[in-house]
Amino acid sequence: MDITLDDKLSALQQISQQKLVKILDTIPGTKDLIIEQQLMKILDSFVGVTVLKRYGVDKIYKMEEGLKPSSSQRIFLVSNSLIACKRVLDQVQSEISLIGRPHVEVCHHLLVMPFVPPVLYNLVEEEGLSELITLRTLSAEFIRLDGNVLSLENPIFIDLYYHKDPSPLRALARNLWSLQLIIGSPKLSLLLGKHSQQMIKLMESMEQSLGPSSLENEIGALIVMDRGFDLATALLTPVTYAGLLNEVVEVNVGTATLEKSQTRLDPNKDQIYGEVRDMPCSDVFPILHGKAKSLKSEQEAVQMMKLTEMERYVSTRLQRTRDTTRQLAFHISACQTIADTLGSEFQVLQTIEKLMLDCKDRKECLSYIERNIDEHALRCLRLLCLLSITTDGITQSELQNIQKLHLHTHGYQHIPLFYKLHTAGLLKYRNEYILHKLPNWSSEWSSNAQKLKILPSYSKRTDQNGRTCPSYVFNNVYIPAIAQILNIVSNQEKDPRSFDDLTNLPNCVVNGRRGALSPKMVVICVIGGITCAEITACRLIEKSTGIRLVLISDTILTGNKLIQRIQKI
Repeated sequence: MDITLDDKLSALQQISQQKLVKILDTIPGTKDLIIEQQLMKILDSFVGVTVLKRYGVDKIYKMEEGLKPSSSQRIFLVSNSLIACKRVLDQVQSEISLIGRPHVEVCHHLLVMPFVPPVLYNLVEEEGLSELITLRTLSAEFIRLDGNVLSLENPIFIDLYYHKDPSPLRALARNLWSLQLIIGSPKLSLLLGKHSQQMIKLMESMEQSLGPSSLENEIGALIVMDRGFDLATALLTPVTYAGLLNEVVEVNVGTATLEKSQTRLDPNKDQIYGEVRDMPCSDVFPILHGKAKSLKSEQEAVQMMKLTEMERYVSTRLQRTRDTTRQLAFHISACQTIADTLGSEFQVLQTIEKLMLDCKDRKECLSYIERNIDEHALRCLRLLCLLSITTDGITQSELQNIQKLHLHTHGYQHIPLFYKLHTAGLLKYRNEYILHKLPNWSSEWSSNAQKLKILPSYSKRTDQNGRTCPSYVFNNVYIPAIAQILNIVSNQEKDPRSFDDLTNLPNCVVNGRRGALSPKMVVICVIGGITCAEITACRLIEKSTGIRLVLISDTILTGNKLIQRIQKI
């Protein structure tokens, strides 16, 4: 019996579980598990309470102030944020100060995901806790989310682009190396950006010390792209249902929550989501309405059933109908939330984004931002960053008025925000040159976009009904760069010139054999977060070219999440 790709990806959950179980097994007796809140869903994705109990976990707590564990053995599971780690050290210190040296020896184990920061060893020593706390690493594998989408669920954009700290790349490199042990190594590697090149070097050093994959050349191509290579995709507003759902609804480790209802965004668990996720949102509600009518007809038919028919219905269809009803109610509510959030302004917003991509009507774009920044701050900050990227920057005079309006409305605590956006590379500045006012002036971004052919032709832009071009995820005005790169790599034998143009781009490195893609499997890794629009666009190319695709990143990203994380720095 052949092992499928689906089987191999499902094994990641078992590997993560075994890593945790192995650690629990080395700590004999009963123990309490105290978990940082943001890791609860991650832990739940690969291990259940039954397994934890089997390996000696007595009680499970959420990490919070005033915690009073009952067991003498405590395992703290936290992220590698120094703030989270310091909270654990403070908890241990407070216990010592309250009871002094306890009669019963209390053992503390600090389990850090995905790796222990080197500075933490010094911090534990400075706090005088070296003999009381044992530091351990839990490097869980990728979490499988929507189909063949794998995520570390540990956002690293801020570390890489704001703090200029490449250390989180180690976790991503280790997981990608581990994945290659399962699905094989690539014949061809294409790296776009300095972080991609750094990560591959880390993987090479791991292969030298830990060993390479025994499954050589099982992957046709590995494409690794820095988020900074295509920031426009992260800032544009998608039109697909999955993209807009992630924009307006809280999604945590693949589970969407809307008020008191939840659904798992996985086609295997939610068939309605699997059917509509890649559709333009405007096409989704009629489909949901049709399904609601079908369910109503089914309920009416049930009323007329005889006893034997009713028994058969209860045993074979009732549970499925209940699940479908619950999922349908969720997605109808989600559609309504999307409509309420975006409102009648959605078409205007798309027009403004198109003008920015085409580098046209700059004054109109700035005027829209100024008019709306009080009511729609996140949306307008995204547009401001998009304008600065597509036109090689904004001037201080243009920024000054927008900044003043934003601070007056939202408070002067946001004074550092524009500096943070600039430091992270999202907000670009430029001086005012007379050349920029010439009618034939073209930005550097626009020139690179033309080389990569990510701005669709006019015929494709006017094709409102077809979903043949990946640009449909942005209403036919822009092709996500990673989707275009995948298309070029998949068709390199038919169109070698486009492949040559791609490899001649700055910060692009190619390793391995060129030519026909074989095997027809491609692994894509976006460092700094992958968007739903990119996932959908790549799926379209997967279907049209007949390849198999695995999509990897550190997190599922939206423009709002990106801006919000920068605000919280």
